[in-house]
Amino acid sequence: MKSFLKTVFAVMVGLFITGICSIVFVTCAMVGAAASSQGSGSTVATKPNDVLILKINGPVTEIPSSMPFSVDMLSGFSLNEDLSLRGYLNAIAIAAQDPNIMGIYLNTDGMTAAPASYEALRNALTDFRETTGKWVIAYNDNFSLGQYFVASAANELYVNTIGAVTFDGMSSTLLYPKRLLDKLDIEMQVFRVGNFKSAVEPYMIEHISDANRLQTETYLRNIWSQMTADIAASRNIPVERLDSLANEAVSYMQPVELGKTGLVDGQVYKSDVEKRLMECAGQDDELHGITAKDLVTNYETYFAQDLPNKVAVIYAVGEIASENTSHGEDGIYYDDLIKDIRDVTDDDEVQAVVLRVNSPGGSGFASEQIWKALCDLKAKKPLVVSMGDYAASGGYYISCMANYIFAEPTTLTGSIGVFGVVPNFGGLATGRLGVNFEEVKTHQFSQINTMRSMLPAEKQKLQHGVESFYGLFVTRCAEGRNVDQSNILNVGGGRVWTGSDAIRLGLVDELGGIKQAVAKAADMALLAEGSYSCVNYPMPLSPMEQVLEMMGEGEKDLTLRIADHVLGSTPADRSTIRFINNLQHADHIQARMLEGVIY
Repeated sequence: MKSFLKTVFAVMVGLFITGICSIVFVTCAMVGAAASSQGSGSTVATKPNDVLILKINGPVTEIPSSMPFSVDMLSGFSLNEDLSLRGYLNAIAIAAQDPNIMGIYLNTDGMTAAPASYEALRNALTDFRETTGKWVIAYNDNFSLGQYFVASAANELYVNTIGAVTFDGMSSTLLYPKRLLDKLDIEMQVFRVGNFKSAVEPYMIEHISDANRLQTETYLRNIWSQMTADIAASRNIPVERLDSLANEAVSYMQPVELGKTGLVDGQVYKSDVEKRLMECAGQDDELHGITAKDLVTNYETYFAQDLPNKVAVIYAVGEIASENTSHGEDGIYYDDLIKDIRDVTDDDEVQAVVLRVNSPGGSGFASEQIWKALCDLKAKKPLVVSMGDYAASGGYYISCMANYIFAEPTTLTGSIGVFGVVPNFGGLATGRLGVNFEEVKTHQFSQINTMRSMLPAEKQKLQHGVESFYGLFVTRCAEGRNVDQSNILNVGGGRVWTGSDAIRLGLVDELGGIKQAVAKAADMALLAEGSYSCVNYPMPLSPMEQVLEMMGEGEKDLTLRIADHVLGSTPADRSTIRFINNLQHADHIQARMLEGVIY
């Protein structure tokens, strides 16, 4: 027995030591990788007759990951190798200026993004062609609609000999879990202003409302119209023909039918495309080029001169939160954002600011605090907003006071409305599980209890709070846009608009991306082209900060990762799960839209 215990103890000690050594080894590897990724000796030079190999094969995020590694308790250890939208746009801009680079080879197999990000990439490629005279050649094994939309900007567009182009129009998927909640005896007590404020609709009714269907159909048709107009111009195919193709009962535009559509220039093997690239670049023997990731390591060489005048670009990405709920890189914790805003406000070298907003909104309280910090900034320096995929509800709240607002035609914005949600788990806890909750309080409003239905007076008080905040929201928008409140009320009510509609309604000033926003901010600060540099906020983490952040990543958003890895949920499911998961941390009053998934 004594020998057995000694053996067990020895094994336990051995496992402990092995674990400690593994942690030390991985941590050292992380520090080394993080340090090398920021080292000055890591740049890769281009060579004459190079091709930019622009492969975008995963989700396109707004900003780069602050960490070179991901550590996930479910999926393990992985490298973060994909660039962000900012990185891809930088790579295209560098390629335009580099005389060694003859053109771009674009591959978008596996790329996913929201319509405004697709638009930004496509516009950058179009601008690359038109301003430099260089070429873009695109090839995919298969094309989804969004991938094809980006690739249609190319001079030449190819698909595999047995590949397909999905060209079936657009749809948006929303999850309505009301019946499930009813079966679990969970009541979502909802308070809102605006018939179009659909973020909470799935918890009130079983099917989409007429108002939500109307606004969703409207912005989908607007996005489709923008995409087909761009494709028609590039491919010389009438819009009417593109609409007809989307309605044809041809499965995924298979090879025989695809050749008749004019959507592609040829159906070839990848090796044939490589030969074509070598021919266009004037190369012999084998294709050589530089990847987008390697190219952007030279970013400082081209763009980041240390000039005394600067335009700051502050990124506000994700849901707006009033407390740090470990959203990771997909959330706006208002204290952190306000710190960046104040740093920029007090920096004498920064002459103008661009706020890049990609947010569906969130906490009303946090949105108001950010609004105040931005008003203080605007009092000292020009402030221009650049809207990404979303700048809706709270995302519009923190945008409306800017001197000038840019949006992509396919940006989803507006959603000027407010809601509050108080879940009631009493039916599940008491009715099904037999757990009673007894209250003792001094006044009738001492506690809003999530284990019972709210009393009529409590509901009236919360509805009053929601309506009061909506009045403040409308006031902020009217003052920011310098219009009467009636103008905002006419386009408010929680309705979502595309950027192209927002121009007509006066919610934004001009269609364009972050490049145009930076140029406008510099112009407002009377900065001549070439006399300023750009600086991005938030600042990159140091190598040690990256390691500490990564060590905490394993505990973040466990519910969402279980949905991803175990349940295999769709993006629509994850959007809804994220919404429910965040309710436990959320303020009672919210200004946000529920993100549908657009196909």
